[in-house]
Amino acid sequence: MHSSPDRGTAPRAAQGNTHAASSQPARSWAADLRPGLASLGCDNDPSGIATYSLAGAWYGYDLLWTCVLSYPSMVALQLVSTRVAAVTGHGLTANMRAHYSPVFFYLAVARFVIANTLNIAVNVMAMAAVVQRFTHGPLWLLALACGCTSITLQWFIPYPRYAQMLKWLMLPMLAYAGVLLIVDVPWHTVVLRSLVPHVEWKEDFVTMLMAVLGTTMSPYLLFSQAEQEAQEEHRQHEQHAARGDRRSSEQLRRARMQTLTRTALSSVAALCIMIAAAATLHGAQTRPGEPMELSRVLEPLVDGYAGTLLGLALIGSALLALPSLGGSAAQAVASSFDWPHGQRRDRRIAVLLVALAGLGTLLGVALGLWHVDPVKALYWSAIVNGMTITPVLVLLVLLSAKREAVGEIVAHWSLRALCWLATLITGVVVVAHFVLEVAERVS
Repeated sequence: MHSSPDRGTAPRAAQGNTHAASSQPARSWAADLRPGLASLGCDNDPSGIATYSLAGAWYGYDLLWTCVLSYPSMVALQLVSTRVAAVTGHGLTANMRAHYSPVFFYLAVARFVIANTLNIAVNVMAMAAVVQRFTHGPLWLLALACGCTSITLQWFIPYPRYAQMLKWLMLPMLAYAGVLLIVDVPWHTVVLRSLVPHVEWKEDFVTMLMAVLGTTMSPYLLFSQAEQEAQEEHRQHEQHAARGDRRSSEQLRRARMQTLTRTALSSVAALCIMIAAAATLHGAQTRPGEPMELSRVLEPLVDGYAGTLLGLALIGSALLALPSLGGSAAQAVASSFDWPHGQRRDRRIAVLLVALAGLGTLLGVALGLWHVDPVKALYWSAIVNGMTITPVLVLLVLLSAKREAVGEIVAHWSLRALCWLATLITGVVVVAHFVLEVAERVS
């Protein structure tokens, strides 16, 4: 999809000439972020930071395996998403609409839009909580201000420039690695727990497992990656570029390398957060279910500045993730109604993006008025993702077996096996959570 100089245009994927991209007033929610600080923030939003911190603080090193053993499946899911878009020239939503019953398709899109809107709300609330530490203003009012600020930035600043500025706020994320250098970490336990799955069939533990899987395999990353690829296909087509096998092969090879690197960077960041939280807070300091000040994880390294450093990381990651959350949901709706490509579609998506961001902001304001703890809200958002991710993964894996959608990738049984493995695990965890919850209530 392309944007025009009109302010009503929707975000576009920005690649190629940097000067040309930055001179356009486009709001690019789906910019092709190479592995780096910007992609680190986009992939690990406040919900992810909070969930990984709570996992380490509550359960020590027992959930490290989710970050390591999920890596192959995460890569496989993203590669399938990319291939679908490259072969068909359309994102996941358009392909699901073409190949599935309307009932299943609209349920998947509704789930996606609702989950993204909730993610927007809790990310806005996280920013408000950070600002509240310094201003002591009412949380609901600060949430409104933060949401409006995010919408304004998305509307007036091209995403490549936007990400280049905000990525420096992600430098405090390196502090988690610094904590590991100065605290006592039982590395033999870390290696063992990273490679050998450990599961406790207790409701609280399974709930946390579901939350970690939900934030690790967040569907919006899959939809965003596919939309990036589809937009690049349309851009090349409109420029009358060669669409031969050589170009497609090179493009997919580049996407594959970026996916491998970017996913590895995201997984390492999650591991560092979880290990640091386990080494500093697990045990006598905190128990499962107890509220926790997230900045305590960084206190061994920066003590009095822990809150400030974490606050910068939360604000930076939220502002980087919000365009993808709103934009991918808006694109899903556009593809659901089969809006034709062009400036009219761009303007509609821009309006829809602002509407979803505004709705998420209002929900964040409501959470502030209800005095919901921001850390709990971030954790609940991850749980919702984990509870509802399985149907989306099922549709994606089934799509990967359709030759008309993914070309010759159907022969790659290893990719399909890894995708099915991720789908099976998330499904088993959801069922186990339901059974344990019922058993808990009956007893």
